[in-house]
Amino acid sequence: MRNHALIFFLIAIALLLAGSAGAADSNPRPTRLAKSALGSNAGPIVEDNWKFHQIGTLWTRVTNFGYMGDDAYEGRTPSCDWPGGSGNSYLYRGTIWLSATVDGIFRSTQGDDHEFAPIDSVHVITGPEARSEQDTWTRFYDVSAPLAENHFPLGLEITERSFAWSASYADDFIIYEWTIKNVGIDSDGNGEPDTPRDLQDFFFTIRFDPDVSKLPNWGAEYQFTNIDDHVLSNATPWDEWLPLFPQMDGREHTLTPEQNDSTMIFMWDGDNPNVPADNGQPDDFGNPGPDGKLQSPGFIGIKILKSEPYLAPSSFHQCNIYNDPKTDEEAYNRMISKFEYEGVVLSKGKPFPYDYRGILTFGPHPTLAYGDSIVVTAALGVGCDPDSGGVYSLMKLVEIMDVAQFIVDTDYTMSTAAMSPATPDVRVEPNLQDGVVNGVKVTWDDASANHDYFAGYKVWKSVGTTAAGGYDWQPLGLGVYENLPGSSSWPPPAADEPGRFQIIDYDVINGLDYYYSVQAYTIPIEHPIPLGVVETNILNSLKYISPANPVAQTLDNVKVVPNPYIGSAVWNNPLPSDINPWEHRLQFINLPADAVIKIFTLDGDFVDEIQAGQSVRKGTQSVEGNTSVAEWDMITRNDQEAAPGLYIFLVDSPSLGQTTGKFVIIR
Repeated sequence: MRNHALIFFLIAIALLLAGSAGAADSNPRPTRLAKSALGSNAGPIVEDNWKFHQIGTLWTRVTNFGYMGDDAYEGRTPSCDWPGGSGNSYLYRGTIWLSATVDGIFRSTQGDDHEFAPIDSVHVITGPEARSEQDTWTRFYDVSAPLAENHFPLGLEITERSFAWSASYADDFIIYEWTIKNVGIDSDGNGEPDTPRDLQDFFFTIRFDPDVSKLPNWGAEYQFTNIDDHVLSNATPWDEWLPLFPQMDGREHTLTPEQNDSTMIFMWDGDNPNVPADNGQPDDFGNPGPDGKLQSPGFIGIKILKSEPYLAPSSFHQCNIYNDPKTDEEAYNRMISKFEYEGVVLSKGKPFPYDYRGILTFGPHPTLAYGDSIVVTAALGVGCDPDSGGVYSLMKLVEIMDVAQFIVDTDYTMSTAAMSPATPDVRVEPNLQDGVVNGVKVTWDDASANHDYFAGYKVWKSVGTTAAGGYDWQPLGLGVYENLPGSSSWPPPAADEPGRFQIIDYDVINGLDYYYSVQAYTIPIEHPIPLGVVETNILNSLKYISPANPVAQTLDNVKVVPNPYIGSAVWNNPLPSDINPWEHRLQFINLPADAVIKIFTLDGDFVDEIQAGQSVRKGTQSVEGNTSVAEWDMITRNDQEAAPGLYIFLVDSPSLGQTTGKFVIIR
């Protein structure tokens, strides 16, 4: 029986206090410099802009001001995140240096010193006009650089293009192409180039500053993030440096001397001898997590694939957070003019991990005349053997770079559609019986089966995410449904809808997070180059669901789950981060869509207010749309954690009336 006196009392308190509970102001990331701040001297400069490649296994940000990745300390977006969607970043920042001699003096334009300014937005191209599945292009120049100090412009305009794919043979790298044109300098101060000038002894340099790696819940300077890395180029013979690392010494590998061509930088996570791993073991090489699985198993690399006219490799050098070159002269003396390739940094005969940058240079080109261009193409990628890491991840990096090289050498003519089946169209929904949830229904279409090389489907399920931000994929149903002679697993179960397959997963609990995906895969493909089995990207068919009953037609079954709440509940978020800052959550379930829930202490103090359909989670983990559920992050309207104790809630539905209840919080 409802206590009407209590209801009226709570409503009165709510009306008095609700007005003081305001929403937090949004705080969007500011641009580096608004064009309006430049006044009449802005010339062609536009505001900062960026887009994202998120179709493959490698996710990253593309900017219009010369940065590869996202170097933000807070609120970071994908920055060579591997695997995509995990928030596990492998790159702090990558930039290019363009250097030349002017009137006998060495000059250098360096992206990391803000010496490029954007002159166009980032444009995304897909479909028949694209070289890849997803192209981008943008432009920036160094003719005017308002954010730089004491910059000497070379008069260069750069058109940057990038190319990304989703199929497994090309989903771990992104190809960049820079067309570097000598457009002359600005003599009258209006930001427009107007005076021709030739450049002598032109050099192209990659400055590579990965931090391997950074999980969403790790700070930018966390002990596992950047101070325990190693950086090297592939100029040093494999068998000269691999024995220096006990974690890689003696492992059989397929790396060949021909692959030591001085065109690639790579970085990986080493062992910080002063810090144990998360699982307590002394060696934190690859960052073993609390469960012993490697959290940073990959090698990130960037390889120059082509230059027109040809720029020969000339040097590789290292610097660190404390000895970055501060002037053009210092960059020339330490990083450009020494035509040598540094090896592993040693201390007392052992590899010394640190926060390194790798500097890889090509050239010089004798003269870059006014109006002439140089085109440089590179691949940025993460090679990863997630189970073993080490030399096996390095082998994977070299392997994917060979594929990128083939794509560029054949002028992007290898057809993705010819090599890979279509990504399955996956749908997930609650499986309802008698108006309540009994499992999750996973269906997908059969279009992939029409591909010339089609071999079958792989069906996956993950309960929540791992400590490294990825997914703990486990087979669903038989796991593999193979359409080959002699197979007993074909076809998958048919769905009610023609042309679709279906599996019902009965092993679910309402309110927990479940991820599902279906991959189509091929027989081994050996042409035009050996690609092996090609799979569609597991992330592109990923679907998320937090099962919930349908919208209620009465208030009779409103519940709080879990009740009592215990701090160690399995559906909490053990790793709060910028991406998903929530930690605790309660669910109010079996609600009508118009329900508003007010929460009070036992003394009648107003604590917070939430609505049906509200979620504490963001992005792919959002439950927005589950209008029979309201989630509370257990943070009060005064931005404090709710204290342990007994609480009262009032559900107010304009269509169905009101009801009250109680729940308990135990920390």
